[in-house]
Amino acid sequence: MQNNNKEFPNEWMDLKTAAAYLNISYKTLMTFRPMGLEIAEIGRLRRVSKTALDEFMRQNSF
Repeated sequence: MQNNNKEFPNEWMDLKTAAAYLNISYKTLMTFRPMGLEIAEIGRLRRVSKTALDEFMRQNSF
């Protein structure tokens, strides 16, 4: 899944931005977590990488 790098220039993004990157809701993104989406947590800070998002979508594509 390729998205415009000008619109999403950073590798690591907050969860709202990650949902926008995948064109899904925040709630849907959170349902991906127990399915194996890796989210980095440092205290209250949560970030997910484009690489992890793209790989998760590839692994779950038919």
